[in-house]
Order: sequence, then structure tokens, then C-alpha cells
Amino acid sequence: MTRRWTPADNLHDLGSGTTLVTGTGANWAVVRNGDDYTLIDCGYPGDTGMLDASLEAIGVKGLPAAVVITHAHGDHIGNLPRYLAAGVPVHLAAAEIPNITGARREQIGPKQSIPRALRSWRWAKWSIHAIRVGGLKDHTVPAEGLTPFSTDTEVLDVPGALRPVMSTGHTSGHASYLVGDTGVLLSGDAVVTAHMVSPVKDFPQLLADPYHADVRHAHRTAEILLDWDSFDVLAPGHGDPIRVPEGGRLALTPVSC
Repeated sequence: MTRRWTPADNLHDLGSGTTLVTGTGANWAVVRNGDDYTLIDCGYPGDTGMLDASLEAIGVKGLPAAVVITHAHGDHIGNLPRYLAAGVPVHLAAAEIPNITGARREQIGPKQSIPRALRSWRWAKWSIHAIRVGGLKDHTVPAEGLTPFSTDTEVLDVPGALRPVMSTGHTSGHASYLVGDTGVLLSGDAVVTAHMVSPVKDFPQLLADPYHADVRHAHRTAEILLDWDSFDVLAPGHGDPIRVPEGGRLALTPVSC
């Protein structure tokens, strides 16, 4: 029997006003600065109830001062239309604009997922979940209202002073974010610690190959990111956060799925 999702079990306080929320299919994060907050990613369309419950449990009120996107996949931008409609600034890498507007499509589709779902219960479970929470919906949004940043942008003007770290490969414009000088890295899908189709939990890993636009580049990016000494907490787009061991670094765990 699947345990019912509750905020109490899925809010990870990372300190300095940063909270990672582990959803049933994907994560989002909240960074607070006084009464203002930034929302990083926003789940599937069907995650609205969980998203709202998590914001209430964290204690933030009203709309975020900004929404920041790691990449334009449906499990990370599913609730974006309502924030755009409310006039909330939405920040993402300029290179990701074609993906979010539909000019380019770098996302797994039925051609890649159905054969795997027919021979793997993990892939079948993920496919059913993705369909139930709106994974087949159109997740594109118009460019109007978006605030793209360039590769040389050092700090975003948002609560938490997020510092973009281009981490492409999963998509052409994927960005991770350092939360100011807190040592927290919001890695999006550049590195995760769990996923429905993976048999491994709580270890740094890549998503399965079909999820990436450029598999080889995604591997190289993940290795470079984990070898970087500018963070001590990895807060991923899927799975729980993990801390870098004192005096060491994290390393990718090989996963077959």
C-alpha cells in the first residue's frame, strides 16, 4: 500500500531559509528572505494540491516574488501557467526558451517509454503516474512574461540571490542554482538521488538515458558538478537531499534501469 503524501514527511529544511520539497514524482524548492520567497520549479500539473500544501506548511503566504526554473520538462513546470497569469516573474536560462515555448522538444515521449514500460514494472509505474498527474498535457508557455538570463549571469535578482550554474546535457538550457553563499546546490535533473525507474535511492545518480537530450554530455556535466567544491548540500530534482561528506566529494553511482 502506497503511503499517502504529507508535507510533514516531505519537507527538508536545509537551513538559511531553504526548503526542498520531495513530491511524488518531482521536487520543488522554496527559498525565503523575510516575507518574500522564490519558488524553484513547480511540479506536474497534478501536483497543485501538494504544492499548495507544502507552501502552507513552510509558512509562506501569497504569491512568490519569483519563480525560477531549472528546465522545461512537464514535471518541473506543470504549475507555471498560473504564476505567469498572476504576473510573477519567471526566470530561466535563455538557452531553455525553445524548450519551454515548444520551438524545440527535448523530453522523453511514448516512443522511448512504452517499450520500457512493457518489460519493467518500475517504468510502468512511472508511466502510469506521469499520465495521472498530467504528463501528457501541453507544457509549453509563450515567451512573453519569461525573464531569460544569459550564461554570464552571476546572480539572479530574486529572494535568496540564486546563482545560476549551467548544467546542460539533460536539456540544452538546464541550469542548477547555488543558494547565495549557503552551500546548497539545487541541482535539478543534472544529478538526482532517486527516481521511480531507478532501483537505487539516496545516492547521486543520473536519470535513465532516455530522459536526457545528450546522454554523454549529461554524464560529463554530472561528474564535473559533483567534483565542484562550492557546495556541501545537494538538493536534487528527484530524491532526498544529501550532504557532502566532510573532507570528501560526492561521486556518481552507476545505475542500470
